[in-house]
Amino acid sequence: MKLTLRISKWVMLAAFAVALVLWLGFGGRSEFVASNGPYSPVVYVSGWLALLGLAAATVLTTGFFGAMMSNTAKRAIIRGGMRRGR
Repeated sequence: MKLTLRISKWVMLAAFAVALVLWLGFGGRSEFVASNGPYSPVVYVSGWLALLGLAAATVLTTGFFGAMMSNTAKRAIIRGGMRRGR
């Protein structure tokens, strides 16, 4: 699970960084605002990369909160056992 979270973190960061560079640095935003379509590949690629970043962020968030809930449940079980003298 930790490997999945590590991979999704780097995928999210890389996807957002490349999408931002394409969107702002290579004229994706100006082309999107100026015309009604069809757009150049810069606009489409930056959009798909941003979507990939959102998917990776969703995986990362779900994994993080799942791990937190699991750790909380383990602590509650250990504390309950210590109170009962086990």
